Amino acid sequence: MKKSLFFIVAAALLLTGCRSVSVLSLDVWRPAKVTFPPTVTRLTVVNNSAEPEEKEGNRYKDISAKEFTLVVPHDSTTYRLAENIAVELDNAHYFPEITIFYDDSITLPKSLYPLLDNRQLETIRGGAAHTAVLSLDKTNMAVTMEDQPLYDDYGETLFVTNLSVATTLWLRVYWPDRVEPTTELVVDTVYWQTFGYTPNEAHGYLPSTVGFVQTAMQHVSQRVRDLLVPHVDQVDRYLYTSTNPAMKDANDYWQQQRFTEASYLWEYVYEEQKNKTDRAMAAANLAVYNELHDQYDKAIEWVDKSLDLFQEKGGHENTDVAMLKDYRKQLLDRKAVDKTLQQQM
Repeated sequence: MKKSLFFIVAAALLLTGCRSVSVLSLDVWRPAKVTFPPTVTRLTVVNNSAEPEEKEGNRYKDISAKEFTLVVPHDSTTYRLAENIAVELDNAHYFPEITIFYDDSITLPKSLYPLLDNRQLETIRGGAAHTAVLSLDKTNMAVTMEDQPLYDDYGETLFVTNLSVATTLWLRVYWPDRVEPTTELVVDTVYWQTFGYTPNEAHGYLPSTVGFVQTAMQHVSQRVRDLLVPHVDQVDRYLYTSTNPAMKDANDYWQQQRFTEASYLWEYVYEEQKNKTDRAMAAANLAVYNELHDQYDKAIEWVDKSLDLFQEKGGHENTDVAMLKDYRKQLLDRKAVDKTLQQQM
């Protein structure tokens, strides 16, 4: 599995005497929640949702008590949302083929919990036996807006406007080889914050209604993509260095992307040296090295060795212990989903 490493120039963290921690930003693969069998050669997206309703929550009062209603445009919002979802899935280059069903020759239910029957599914699949169908069944968009005054030390008043669009999608996946579909829920919220010397000035910096609805659709479509497609997530990892000559040399090797040479020096520090803090730091670094090679069991073993040494030291090492316990949990999570990820990749 290909991984990309990005080194961030960061201020030293956890400075204690002659040691520090630097931040490594790492791209890791996450599995999709939904696993498609390799026999699926096409995924067809279909809009089966009524337009989002206008909610009481879409009404607000500004700072002067003037009432407004934020209207979600009903110009085929759900069809445009289905298109956004199809484009996101197509851009992922994961499925052999992505299509979207537009044909109005069949009547879709568009009720509270619509369910497609076999005849409708046959029409949508167009005779392609190995086609899964992703149905957008229900769409809810809740738009809220709030004005607040801020007062500075000079008596000036500044107004802050907070705008959010919370989107909830109900989806069904119809499988080519199963009788019953599976149901998925996708939730996403997008926020904006603007400032002005009057409420109207703050409002003027907000996107238009069409603009923020389009942005909300793009964001929730990305959530749908991550639901169905393995995706990359960025995480932070921490590497220790110190004035210990071997640790310094290992860090130099690491910066040159000579990772194996760095690991040999960390092993030397852990096995041959007596200073518990140096040994603990070397063990923690070896955990990161093994994670880079998908060796999760070995990485967890090295975290445990580092934890034991830091816990023996006590005192200011409590910060290291907390950080390593969190890292151990993340490694366990990655190990738990690794089999699913390999199947999906």
